[in-house]
Amino acid sequence: MAGADADLRGRRVLVVGASSGIGRAMAVAAGRRGATVAVSARRRDMVEEVAAQIRAAGSDARAWRCDVTDDAQCAGLVDDAAAWLGGIDLLVYMSGSSPLVRIADADARTWHTMLATNLIGAALVVSRALPHLRRSEHPAVIVTTHSMGDPWPWLGVYGSTKAALAEMARGLRAEEPGMRVVCVAVGNTATSFAEQWEPEAATAALEQWIAAGKLRYRVLQPDEMAGAIFDVLADDDAPDDVLIAGEEGTDALLVVAQDTAS
Repeated sequence: MAGADADLRGRRVLVVGASSGIGRAMAVAAGRRGATVAVSARRRDMVEEVAAQIRAAGSDARAWRCDVTDDAQCAGLVDDAAAWLGGIDLLVYMSGSSPLVRIADADARTWHTMLATNLIGAALVVSRALPHLRRSEHPAVIVTTHSMGDPWPWLGVYGSTKAALAEMARGLRAEEPGMRVVCVAVGNTATSFAEQWEPEAATAALEQWIAAGKLRYRVLQPDEMAGAIFDVLADDDAPDDVLIAGEEGTDALLVVAQDTAS
């Protein structure tokens, strides 16, 4: 695989969901590798900080606020970012969230909200960006999924929406054969994903996950995950559907082909 300093000089990158976690790390890593980066999220102050961090490191960046559940904001983001960047070479969709809820307890609003954020927002942003990506010499889209083998208790709603996102990525790959579409199943990574979970539900879920061996991977830092994702993108021989995780008891990364059709 390519090294952690995979060159992105001259690439025009849009990162959606860049305020924290892996999305923020992806945006910063893209800038560090020489890309011009447009960043967006619902929290404008946080993506302004990300853009400032990228500029301080020597690359150009600009921030936009975008709620991906709003059709008009998705369209406006892509149009404005593409105008500023002069096109789009790489689209990174990292927006995603989930309550900790059993499928039996998930109401219609929960399902609609998760689908809007994790799937429909991605579809809207990607479709709006396609005319720009098609004009790029090296067009690429990166999305992340949750599925790592068997489903996780308490994350069935989230996993369902992410499985649909993986299928969308496969469909896009079939419809746009000249475009690289990388779909990454992320291993355990230290992010703010769980900050809003109710303590009682989190305790119950954690007990089930430990018993089922779900936490067998070493917890990665967001910058480790971002670097590994860009390594996959830089390697033309790497699979497009991959699992990236930390091997337990070592500093090594596990990067293996992932069957998203199963």
